[in-house]
Amino acid sequence: MQDARIATRHLDALRIIAACAVVVLHYSDYVKNQAAGHFIYEHAQHFNLFVDLFFVISGFVIASQYLGKVDNVRTIGRFLWRRLARIYPLHLATLAFYLVVAAAIQGDLASTGNSARYPLSDVPAQLLLLHALIGQRLTFNFPSWSLSAEMFCYVIFPLVAVVAARRRDLLLPLIVILIVANSLFATATGTGPWADWINHGGVFRAFPAFILGMACSRYRDRIAQWRIPPAALTIALAGFTLLGWSIPKMMALGWIYLIAALAIHCDCAGRDSLMTRLRIARWSPLTYSCYMLHIPVATVIITLGARLMSGIPDRELALLPAAIAVLAVASVISYRYFETPARDALNEAFDRWDARRVAIPAMTPGGESR
Repeated sequence: MQDARIATRHLDALRIIAACAVVVLHYSDYVKNQAAGHFIYEHAQHFNLFVDLFFVISGFVIASQYLGKVDNVRTIGRFLWRRLARIYPLHLATLAFYLVVAAAIQGDLASTGNSARYPLSDVPAQLLLLHALIGQRLTFNFPSWSLSAEMFCYVIFPLVAVVAARRRDLLLPLIVILIVANSLFATATGTGPWADWINHGGVFRAFPAFILGMACSRYRDRIAQWRIPPAALTIALAGFTLLGWSIPKMMALGWIYLIAALAIHCDCAGRDSLMTRLRIARWSPLTYSCYMLHIPVATVIITLGARLMSGIPDRELALLPAAIAVLAVASVISYRYFETPARDALNEAFDRWDARRVAIPAMTPGGESR
């Protein structure tokens, strides 16, 4: 059983920072034809690795909360249902939005320069959260590939948790094995750095980071004793943000892992840093909303808006502040009035079903309780 939970102020701050970095990466793609947009686009490609930060944080938080508590069919089912209740409603809503877009395109009510983004053949994988394993390409609300990868991590968590609870020293060799396996496969198949795997292999990209987070949770007592100044986290994050584009992808991925470890140290040791002084963590509840809604918002505000403003120069750049403002408002609305009520309703439904199932006495063929 894990000890008392720690305050994850730095990890929470990193979550919203990572989500904002992904927004910068994807929104810069819309304005890369302008000089300023092109500069940001060229120097923000490494921001896609902030997704791996999510995986590490998830592994740490999940292990801290559930290690020792997910050890039978009932508790495993409850755990997986709660994870689905958190991520699935908004995924389904954004997928439905893009299915409407696809239907409009098919019915000649709208046009697109990227029709391959809406293949109906990819819908089953999207619905089953399998698209980080067998997805055709980045389709529909494409950031959702990481949800698929995350869900696979949740599925393997109970198995790895058995190992972690008994022999935490086996977690670090497991991380090394996964990294080596990914690297060998990438080299043998010529797929490029495995840190770029998304729809094909995104699951295997997530595993080392998720288990690293689990390992950090199990070694939190030692991590808390590191003699590292809190400023190291700020310096590492700033350095990655500004210079990560200039180094090899796998080195940049290691840098991300280091940032996560430094944040975990600060939280485990109860340290303060610039992040906590700025109270960045207060915005962390909006992380998932921001991450999942930024592409649908861009579709409506930037893509559709630019078509309505045809003839106006640099119209995408002019629409960018509006997209960011709409995204902020939409994230708050989604979290408060859609995601949270949907999650609570699904969890309550499961709890009622589980309570009824447990309450029904096992009866013998003769009708008597055993």
